[in-house]
Amino acid sequence: MPLPSQLKTGDVLLTRGTGHLSRAICLLDGSDISHALIAVGPDTVAECVGEGLRTITYAQALDEHDLVVGRTLTRPADMAPVIEGAHRYLGSRHAYAHQQIVLLAVLAVTRRIPLPLGGKRMVRAVLDQAAGVLNTMAERGQQPMICSEFVYRCHAEARPTPPYALRLQGEPAARAEGRTLLDWAEAHPALPRVPLTAPAALGAYDHAGVEAALAPVLSAYHAAVGKANGLPAAQRLPGVGALADPSDEELLASMTAFGTALHQATDADHAERLTPHQALTAIRTTEAEPNFVTPGDLLHSPSLTEKYRAPIGRPTAAVASGRPDQR
Repeated sequence: MPLPSQLKTGDVLLTRGTGHLSRAICLLDGSDISHALIAVGPDTVAECVGEGLRTITYAQALDEHDLVVGRTLTRPADMAPVIEGAHRYLGSRHAYAHQQIVLLAVLAVTRRIPLPLGGKRMVRAVLDQAAGVLNTMAERGQQPMICSEFVYRCHAEARPTPPYALRLQGEPAARAEGRTLLDWAEAHPALPRVPLTAPAALGAYDHAGVEAALAPVLSAYHAAVGKANGLPAAQRLPGVGALADPSDEELLASMTAFGTALHQATDADHAERLTPHQALTAIRTTEAEPNFVTPGDLLHSPSLTEKYRAPIGRPTAAVASGRPDQR
């Protein structure tokens, strides 16, 4: 299956997965999109997933997704520098990896999200899974790279830079009020006493298993914030009520463990023991990096113009398929 006729090599492809993690990313990112890829051939796209950077066919990119959006540079240009950048990264395919759970964890504590009863339980469950994933990456010598960060870097590092570097919109007004969980944690009086734990590496990451484990809390969270319709019908879990929230100390411990794991995965040369405040700073530093770009950021970038949008007519549930797809 070739690219749609409206798109060309070098264009950005954005898709929406049908699993619980994908839909939670859409919810917390305020976007219709959960994954980003870049077209590197007439029927080939490149992406960053759990095993690293890879190329797949356009048809494979649509599997287990129910929406695809194609965007192209608003100022037309020769895309060769962007494609060259993509191939440079593909040449070090095992050095980087992307797991949706890590992006979801960062979004959960750095975005101003609603926190109804059970909301903090959802955040803690996501953080604990993400910390284990990051420790596995560190053991394998891999650095975390968000799928959309890969696409953004291919543009930002193209030479000459203009007009390839993608501009990003400022923070939406909906996120401009209230505090984030990270703000709350940094000011919490119990933080200095929170023990720093080191979650064990997970070994082989079982995406389908994590989907199944987190399905109840993610489904309950969607329902609690009035967004249950954001889940595909096959993913809605009837009868899932609000779950009890953890104590402040439990949530702080999970946040600092995640921050410690994030620091170790992104800065392997510095193995010093972090304080609780330093662990939280590691999360804030990651989110503030210029390359921290979400799929939603690419969807709304004024440097890109939408050329193609279509529902995908044969979505399947990732949690039911058992496939290790991290998109």
